[in-house]
Amino acid sequence: MDRKQLLWQMGAEQFAAFDVQLYLDTHPHDRSALHLFHSYHRNHQRYKREYEAKFGPLSADAAINEPWRWVSDPWPWEREAN
Repeated sequence: MDRKQLLWQMGAEQFAAFDVQLYLDTHPHDRSALHLFHSYHRNHQRYKREYEAKFGPLSADAAINEPWRWVSDPWPWEREAN
């Protein structure tokens, strides 16, 4: 996937996880919803790891192993648009 596709997919998975999380606030014993939440959350984390491996960290805490990479990589508006 290219950069835009990864960002879109990551956002979609994060949104879906948050939506199910809101449902779980009022239905905490719904096991199928909990399973769905974990699935969306895992997918979001997988896309995030893939994005960061290809295009660099999305946040400062993601650059913990390479702290200077955070400041040396181009900012999102400095990157070539895909």
